[in-house]
Amino acid sequence: MNETRKKLREQPWFETVYKIGVGIKGFDGLVEFVTGIALLISPSLVHIVLSAVAVEVGERQGSVSHFIADYIARVDNDLSRSGLGFLVLFLITHGLVKLALVYCLLKEIVKAYPIALAILVLFLIYQVYVFIIQPSIGMGLFTFLDIVIIWLVWGEYQDLRSKK
Repeated sequence: MNETRKKLREQPWFETVYKIGVGIKGFDGLVEFVTGIALLISPSLVHIVLSAVAVEVGERQGSVSHFIADYIARVDNDLSRSGLGFLVLFLITHGLVKLALVYCLLKEIVKAYPIALAILVLFLIYQVYVFIIQPSIGMGLFTFLDIVIIWLVWGEYQDLRSKK
């Protein structure tokens, strides 16, 4: 099994897939951080943007467009009904942690990998919890993506450890 995993990591595409996965995590962290700051500065700005996007998407033909528009409108409604304090704090800290992890992973700071893996697994546990409570296709896809990224980070960590 270990030999099979090693052969897989030695494939030329592995490094590319790893960097793309980590890049996606970085982009996700940046979006979360910016959204958290936007909510902190102007909670109504997010409502305006989400409403405009929902209307724009809803005007397009097709059931997928209407599904997306309804989903965006539901998110906007949920945000307006819930207290934003926890959400702002969560988005800013979650985004900053992801950005820091991505930086350490791309700089190949080997000591950061176990910490990154632990944090990614904790995020994954939370996502699974949310997915169980409120199942959605989006959360299912993000959860699957995070499992793949954890596997890639683990493989990269094993590879870097064996080189040092």
